[in-house]
Amino acid sequence: MFPLLKMALLNLGRNLRRTLITVTAISGGLSLMVFNDALSNGMYGELIGIGVSTMAGHVVVQAEGYQREPEMQSLVTDAGGVDQVLQDSFPGERVVERMLVKGLLQSPRNAVGVVVNGVMPDREPEVSDWAEKVVVGDWLSGDDREILVGEGLAAALEVEPGDKIVLMAQGKEEVTSRMFRVRGLLRTGSADIDGSLAIAPLAALAELLEAPGAAHQVSVHLADPRDTAAATARARAALADRPDLEVLSWQEALPDLTNFVIQDRNSARVFMLVIGLIVAMGVLNTVLMSVMERVRELGVMLALGVKPARVAGLILLEGAVLGLLAAVLGVGLGLLMVWPAAVHGIDFSALMGQTVEVSGVSMASRVFPKADPGSLVIFALFAWIFTILSAIWPAVHAARLRPVDAMRHI
Repeated sequence: MFPLLKMALLNLGRNLRRTLITVTAISGGLSLMVFNDALSNGMYGELIGIGVSTMAGHVVVQAEGYQREPEMQSLVTDAGGVDQVLQDSFPGERVVERMLVKGLLQSPRNAVGVVVNGVMPDREPEVSDWAEKVVVGDWLSGDDREILVGEGLAAALEVEPGDKIVLMAQGKEEVTSRMFRVRGLLRTGSADIDGSLAIAPLAALAELLEAPGAAHQVSVHLADPRDTAAATARARAALADRPDLEVLSWQEALPDLTNFVIQDRNSARVFMLVIGLIVAMGVLNTVLMSVMERVRELGVMLALGVKPARVAGLILLEGAVLGLLAAVLGVGLGLLMVWPAAVHGIDFSALMGQTVEVSGVSMASRVFPKADPGSLVIFALFAWIFTILSAIWPAVHAARLRPVDAMRHI
């Protein structure tokens, strides 16, 4: 094995320029894969983090059928009891109750259709960044008469902190209304969201819907998102005696976001496969040229009694060495590209503005790539195996040479 390896290294070194060009091509393609994957991981991580923290939870409990038809009267009527069950089942994790109310928000000057998020003012800042989006005024203090509105909504209503507004929504049997005082203004960066967003105390909205103590969702927010599947199963077991409730993972609760991530990942894989095929063709050409230049040499080896399988093994070993060098260099180059971007981020604001909205989630246009160790190993193996596969045909061609014809080759 070692004499064969030494011979493979010598053969690669004989035409160092071609070897370096091939290694550069493979490692360049691999580094692009590493960087693209890290960029996608950073975007997906932030997108999922914001979506889960503000729109659902890692585990979501809601009324049976609410996911299919999110009617305002489809409520978890004893939200406090469900809340306690989840806290007992997940000690140390964060549990919040939420409500989502569609209605009409009125000021003395205008009226706008809105979606009001009902939250628990004391717990919500522990799981989401809503409080950080307050740019004028303050976060909810716990007073049931307070409300936060988006900047665009405030402009449409012509209100500012301290002004009074009235929320009208459909109660159990008739339209109900409630007066609020604007506590502060929110800025998500999305004009559409800021133009229709409002946040109010959960208790106030529950009273507005004539359902005190109720909520649309009771969610569990995990310290480690990787525990989602196990936590969902545990929550279902804890609430097994409640057929009126459905327990969902965040992937089930946010299907649009989940499908976007899956489809985008599949597109990225197709892109990576195309790069791999282009690189593989280059490797095939390089190794085949190397074989054709050494036809006489290989013919002499076969004439001296070297078995065809050993000749084929030599060519395959050259491809394997070439692939290993390129894989190590490619992953290294990819990490060098990712490192400064992971520290400082990549600003896409010139292309997308300050924020970008995906599946109802507003995320910052500065993305911080994140390399995944598992993906790095897969990419390195991918490049190495593709290089070896590309050397199979030249190896078979070399093994089939007839010594007499090969030695006559010019």
